[in-house]
Amino acid sequence: MSFNKFFLIFSFFLIITSTIYSFELLVNPSYSSTLNSNSTNNYDYVGGRVSFLIPTEDSGEISYGPYIGFYYNYKLIENGIVSEDMGVSLGLNMKYNTNIIGDLGFIVNAYGGVHTEDSFESFKTEILVNGGISYNILILSVGYETRYYEDLTVNYIPISLGVSFKF
Repeated sequence: MSFNKFFLIFSFFLIITSTIYSFELLVNPSYSSTLNSNSTNNYDYVGGRVSFLIPTEDSGEISYGPYIGFYYNYKLIENGIVSEDMGVSLGLNMKYNTNIIGDLGFIVNAYGGVHTEDSFESFKTEILVNGGISYNILILSVGYETRYYEDLTVNYIPISLGVSFKF
């Protein structure tokens, strides 16, 4: 899939979500440290995701929507896995957030999608689940991510510090 097609699809999701149902914008930058892979190299990367979330009808604690992610693949380039400096991912984000005490809450995010390193071929190429705490609009979370590249599977521990804007 070319970048123009990707941009067109993402623009469609953005327009539909933001004009009709957009209630939350979640910005989630992260550093992902390599836990293990079917290789001996380190494949750490930095990046982030921007999600446009709509709440479910039965509960304000659960929301879902499309996301786009941007990643700087410095270790993947050094090890010859990818040829581009910047990677892009696109998929679905499901978020659960409940209050514990006052403004302090417990949050779980699940992401699933495709990324440019795999040429947007399969929705199993990026799977991430993270959990943590939220305070007002700030989110701190740690998770477990698996990414599938052409001949490589890498498991990561992503650490994220995000911001959630509700509108």
